[in-house]
Amino acid sequence: MQKADYFTLTTGLAEGETVQFADGRWPGEIGAGIAIREEAFDLIEPHLRAIAPDWTTGHRYGVFELSVGARARLAKSLRSVVSDSDEATAKDALFSALAGWLEERPDEDTPVSILGL
Repeated sequence: MQKADYFTLTTGLAEGETVQFADGRWPGEIGAGIAIREEAFDLIEPHLRAIAPDWTTGHRYGVFELSVGARARLAKSLRSVVSDSDEATAKDALFSALAGWLEERPDEDTPVSILGL
């Protein structure tokens, strides 16, 4: 899988077999987001479980809202394993992109949802 295959920046609901992190609540209006291919989400899920104890595998097929604190903890967890070398992998690119996207959303008035498959 190439870097571009792991994730796509989105506006509104993403189509296909993806797990999407997005501004907004469902049902309701979904704004900017990042859609992650199902296989690539497997790399993120352990980090998500570690920072959000109420996350379950079942949420992968539904909706889960990330608190502001959970957003910051997830971004920090993802950044902690990103390689700074010139040999960055697609995983590093995915983790950096998602961490950056989450860090841009520190406002508790703007919900961030994880929209499952």
